[in-house]
Amino acid sequence: MVKKSEFIWNTIASISASALSAVLLLITTRINGVDDAGMFSIAFASATVLNAIADYGMRVFQVTDTERKYGFDVYLSARWVVVMLMMAAALIYTFFSGYTPVKAAVCICLTGFRFVDALSETFQGEFQLNNRLDIAGKSVFFRMAASISVFLAVDGMTRNILISCLAMVAANLIVMCVFDVKLIKNYVKLSISRETGAIKKVLLECFPLFFSTFLNLYIINAPKYAIDRMLSYEMQTYFNILYLPTFTINLMSIFVLKPMLLSLGIMWNEKKYKKFGGIIAKMALSIVVLTFVVEAGSALVGIPLLSIIFGVNLEPFKSSLLILILSGGFSALSVVLFYALTTMRCQKKVSFAYIAAAVAGFILPGIMVSAYKITGAAISSVLISIILFLGLLIIFIYEGKRQIKK
Repeated sequence: MVKKSEFIWNTIASISASALSAVLLLITTRINGVDDAGMFSIAFASATVLNAIADYGMRVFQVTDTERKYGFDVYLSARWVVVMLMMAAALIYTFFSGYTPVKAAVCICLTGFRFVDALSETFQGEFQLNNRLDIAGKSVFFRMAASISVFLAVDGMTRNILISCLAMVAANLIVMCVFDVKLIKNYVKLSISRETGAIKKVLLECFPLFFSTFLNLYIINAPKYAIDRMLSYEMQTYFNILYLPTFTINLMSIFVLKPMLLSLGIMWNEKKYKKFGGIIAKMALSIVVLTFVVEAGSALVGIPLLSIIFGVNLEPFKSSLLILILSGGFSALSVVLFYALTTMRCQKKVSFAYIAAAVAGFILPGIMVSAYKITGAAISSVLISIILFLGLLIIFIYEGKRQIKK
């Protein structure tokens, strides 16, 4: 059972983490202008895709490992492997991407920010396994609050995005060391595992999750890459602003799901399949309702509100906004199914749905953006998210029936 304090702090953490990109986009748009904000946005998107390597699907796997097959030291050691691989990938990617030196440096800095996030995720997973999701929530909130505050202060003084990113990474790292590292010692011994066999097994078992996570992040950002290739930084900024209301829906899926991961893992292991399915259905229904609410609200006040907040004219893009919100609804439903299938230990089969969506993500955005600009990017986004949702739903229904019959 999730305690009230756990739910509250998880909600606060989810809001602060989801707000990060929106607030940074607001700061850069207001202080640095739409062109620099567009450059920052695509660098942020690239760092987010690279973060799939460091994330590796490990948090979900760790928290649903209720039988403690692997110890904290094994998860921490495995995490160190993947975060170092992420940084190496960032260096290689920026070298061959054709980015300007500043854009490449900003991308590497933002990847460094995700480096800290990923390490902290391992600590948060252990806190949650010890029924202290509230501590995990505090960690996220304190790090995000410090990072945003420092970025705002430094950018306000220097009007230099690169220096601001460096300062933000430092703030994130300091809070993690002061908070996470200190408190984890109350629950486990902080050490690196020498069980190379166990570390390899974790990496192998989580690989399908990494693969799916990587493809998912690519799918989400594919329209942004098409805009980066074909349109201006100004258009990139507009698209990212229009995308922000979808975070309301994704936020709902995250703060409802994360507190339930431990309980879902226990239910599945205890073969309480009906109860497990009922919770998944309720989560999905809540997302459908929220999507309609956000869609209606955005139709009424979305464009005027975003235009006032960011100081830009978004009136020509109302239809794109509504299409993107629908895309966010399908994406959030996919998150629910992804977590459910991970709990069911069907992570290998999940990859097929992501491969299908990634193929669509590789083909559709370029065609649609070339023909319809930002509206085309929005249409490609919703089509890709529908393909992913249907693929995961088919796997969920098939695997659910198959495993219940065992």
